[in-house]
Amino acid sequence: MAQLRLSYQEFQKRDSEVLQITCSTPQEAQLYFRQYPLGFPYLCDPERAVYNLYGIPIVQGDVKTFMASVAAKVQDRLFHGEKTPSPVPYMKRYGSTMAEQALLIVDKAGIIRYVHTTGPIGSLPSNAEYFRQLDRLQ
Repeated sequence: MAQLRLSYQEFQKRDSEVLQITCSTPQEAQLYFRQYPLGFPYLCDPERAVYNLYGIPIVQGDVKTFMASVAAKVQDRLFHGEKTPSPVPYMKRYGSTMAEQALLIVDKAGIIRYVHTTGPIGSLPSNAEYFRQLDRLQ
């Protein structure tokens, strides 16, 4: 999210908006924002209604994915001083299911023009790729 926050003005110059949709609750989001103010809209979707509307798959997590996720959180805490909310409430709510990450670019008419999906702990494209896709729409 930091990459999007740092280039947010570039998105706005291209007459576009960034919206992060998360399965966090509003209370979990408040904890997150104390450490990481984003500056762009953040939609809490703990029921995953928006995920379903856009067809973002919910996958059954496996031990390897879970361990990689835990290792990433530990690394963030130890090496970067990040204090992200505990994953325990999330795990109680959803068990071992995880949503894939998706980037959608939707034009002003509401038509999806670009879709990028990746696994729950995969990486998203660079800002340069976002800008390339946005520039194609103009």
